[in-house]
Amino acid sequence: MNRFAIAGFLTISAGALTASAAPTIYAAKSAGTTTVLHGGDRELTSLAFSGTSSTMTGADFLRWNSGSLTNNAGTFGWTDLVPRDVNSANVYTGNPDRTDASTPMPAEASKKGTMRDVFGSFGGPTPYKNMSYIIDGEDSGAYHFDLLFAAGQRLSADNDGSTVELSILERGGNSDFNVYGINADGSLTGPMFVNRSTGGSAGWSIDTLEIGGTQAVVGFGISLDAAWQNLKGFRIEAKNGFNGPDIVAVGTSQTSPSPIVPAPASIGLLGALSVLGCGRRRRGEKPSSDRACAASEKE
Repeated sequence: MNRFAIAGFLTISAGALTASAAPTIYAAKSAGTTTVLHGGDRELTSLAFSGTSSTMTGADFLRWNSGSLTNNAGTFGWTDLVPRDVNSANVYTGNPDRTDASTPMPAEASKKGTMRDVFGSFGGPTPYKNMSYIIDGEDSGAYHFDLLFAAGQRLSADNDGSTVELSILERGGNSDFNVYGINADGSLTGPMFVNRSTGGSAGWSIDTLEIGGTQAVVGFGISLDAAWQNLKGFRIEAKNGFNGPDIVAVGTSQTSPSPIVPAPASIGLLGALSVLGCGRRRRGEKPSSDRACAASEKE
């Protein structure tokens, strides 16, 4: 069935340390996964997984509004130009890369690219996430990147172990990585380790400028447990010893507006207005209204 349960992890939020149940990983399967090539640029239209009927579409990979990349050269924002290893020595532990036949990135001439190039929308009139753009990692190097939803959007996992809330595509299937949820206050959940053996072929291969041959794209569909709540994004981390994951894409299920919680001062104001209203109603309201106000004053 190619389904793997991950050992329970710890969620760290606002100083609290709590244990949670295990998420489940479903391997991607090529049957049921479809893509379209626009010249050398690839658009994913559907992504299927073994062991669950849960799927993802191309729109699920277009949820990112901002983010950053941290490698051995520094930290780069969503539109900051990141130095690239283009047909050269492996200098940067994590950097934008593209397939040989794809459209050059806007800053190609200066051997640079951005997080937006890799994870933002591409093309038109119907934009898509270009699956021919990736973050290339080095075998012995560490890096991480954060991806954030639009302001006010949040993701909360359900309690259904068959629902894939997070999907990650990686080139080669020969690397591990950690996944963190980014909480609404900016803190991180504990790391969820994703072993290379838990992925499955997505059905196509890519050859990028930084390597000399094609490698299969492997997919991971992660059903998060109900402890993953009110997230504003995710962090993907490569550590020394993980063999440099090459991340093609990150997708999530539908996000929703964050819940609006009234501030304490607002609640107090509402109570004061309620009392004021009761005082006014006593001069002409029905007796039942008076009784309700009197009861509220006794509480």
